[in-house]
Amino acid sequence: MDIEKATAKGSNGVPGVVMAVVNKDGDYVFKETAGYLSVEEDAAPIQFDTTFSVASFTKLITTIAALQCVERGQITLDEPTDKLLPELAALPLIEPAENAEQPFMLKEATNNITLRHLLTHTSGVCYDVMDPTVMAWRASRGEESMATKPDILKAFGHPRIFEAGESWSYGPSIDWAGFLVGRLNKTTLGEYCEENIFTPLKMESTTWRLDQKPSVEERLMPISLRMPDGKFVTGPANFVSERPIVDELGGAGLHTSVPDYTRVLADLLKESPTLLKKETVDMMFTPQFEVGSKPHDGEYKQAALTSRGLVGGTIHEGIRPILNFGLGAMVTVEDIKTDVYYKPKGTLSWSGMPNLVWAINRELGLAWVYATQILPWDDDFSFNLAMQFETKVWKMKP
Repeated sequence: MDIEKATAKGSNGVPGVVMAVVNKDGDYVFKETAGYLSVEEDAAPIQFDTTFSVASFTKLITTIAALQCVERGQITLDEPTDKLLPELAALPLIEPAENAEQPFMLKEATNNITLRHLLTHTSGVCYDVMDPTVMAWRASRGEESMATKPDILKAFGHPRIFEAGESWSYGPSIDWAGFLVGRLNKTTLGEYCEENIFTPLKMESTTWRLDQKPSVEERLMPISLRMPDGKFVTGPANFVSERPIVDELGGAGLHTSVPDYTRVLADLLKESPTLLKKETVDMMFTPQFEVGSKPHDGEYKQAALTSRGLVGGTIHEGIRPILNFGLGAMVTVEDIKTDVYYKPKGTLSWSGMPNLVWAINRELGLAWVYATQILPWDDDFSFNLAMQFETKVWKMKP
């Protein structure tokens, strides 16, 4: 694919992309920029230090923050979080009902929620917009979706869809984990990460709060929205645009650059990481679900919705045992190989809604980032380009 031609200016162009591959020393094995900040005729070329609204890329950062708390002995992965997060513990379970006048039923939950549940999306919380029964609950209150509202208790204080540990659902579990980090340290998630992640790695272009780092906002790539006819229009200002921010969302809302984010990935590749102990990083890459368990089956059932761009579009029954979840992201337990795509065993990866993807493989000693700002998620052009990029990455020498 001719990237420069595909991302050229004009009505038929596609917003630009930044791609990078980094090794455990933090050195770039490959980096490239192509195209422009938008499809407007006067759009400036995209730069390597362009900043992005990275949406669910945020989850990796929050996972690291939570695991730092575990290392300090502030909490364990498997103790109840009820006393620290009583608002979460009090959320009822919701089930669909056959009564048209009352389309849902609520009942009290019984299982305690742990940090491991939060970091593996097995707590029972979901994004409201992804579940019709939860949206019926919203409608009964005269509310619309609050999935990106930067206010934890309002956005994610809705009923849960299953008992903790009994299934898997992509949602705000890691947002609640970030809220927990703040409470454990008597601060906010943003302030905690600034001190314990961003400053140690010299990540000067990373923040939830753009007003605190104007240079990040000045370099922020605007989001472009692809219409049904394939043409682009200007999208929202950034993924989580509401201000003021009540809470930093641990699952979304972060703004960063590829140079900053690859510092985190490179640190996870190191024999002696800066942010975490090596044995803690080992846990991140360890599959958390037994094959055939309720959480494992739940992950597979949602894979077509959440993971197509992470597994080369190969969502079928045969891939069920290959997919698993580590702490904070998806992990592959076997190689995924097709005629056009390759993802090796032991790869930890996830995506961000504006069609961003990251992945890291410690055995190969490489990590990569693909960054753009296109909605809706799973844009075919971006998906195909990222898939081709990933396949080439794993054949590189670190």
